[in-house]
Amino acid sequence: MKHRIRPLKDEEKDLENSKQTSNECDCESCECEDCSCEHDEDTCECKKENCDCGHEDHKTCECGCEHEHKHEHCKHDNSKEEEYLNMARVIQADFDNFRKKSYEQILLARQEGEIEAIEAFLPALDSFNEAKKMITDEKVLQGVEMIEKKILEALKMLGVEKIEAEGKPFNHNLHNAILVTHDNSLDDDVVQAEYQAGYKFKDKVIRYSQVIVNKKEEK
Repeated sequence: MKHRIRPLKDEEKDLENSKQTSNECDCESCECEDCSCEHDEDTCECKKENCDCGHEDHKTCECGCEHEHKHEHCKHDNSKEEEYLNMARVIQADFDNFRKKSYEQILLARQEGEIEAIEAFLPALDSFNEAKKMITDEKVLQGVEMIEKKILEALKMLGVEKIEAEGKPFNHNLHNAILVTHDNSLDDDVVQAEYQAGYKFKDKVIRYSQVIVNKKEEK
């Protein structure tokens, strides 16, 4: 016996139609608050705040800022960071220059103080030369010369050296001519005698030698 196909009722037809369209989401007309559609995110047009479909509009920007929009549309401004970085570099360079300049000024001030102290001893050294000319006792003279030598050695350790003058060619960078003699037996422009000794401190002249220079007479 053949069975007749019973016509579907209207309710059953509606249920069948709803099953066939269950995979199609109409997010624009959807009124739900917690949309959880799983269709292609590129075609999703759901704009709900609580949507967890994973649409790219709701992802956090990867640039590190807290903006919840696409990275290519991020308006995060790095110009201030570069400005502050350049400002820090300029300040660092200025500080380095200031430190170098301050160090040079300290060295210069120290050197000037040492020169002033040394210059205070030079008249005492000159007194040794005057005293030696007046001493007739040989033993006393040896004692004075020994003291003078010790003082000169101590000054040399501090960077002070006596300028060689007598018998040396005249050097305007080291000697100051106060008198000229004419002795044809001596070479021209040679220091014949030293009137006052000169001294250098670390290659800097702190007092020029006062000397007598020889000039041959023209025939």
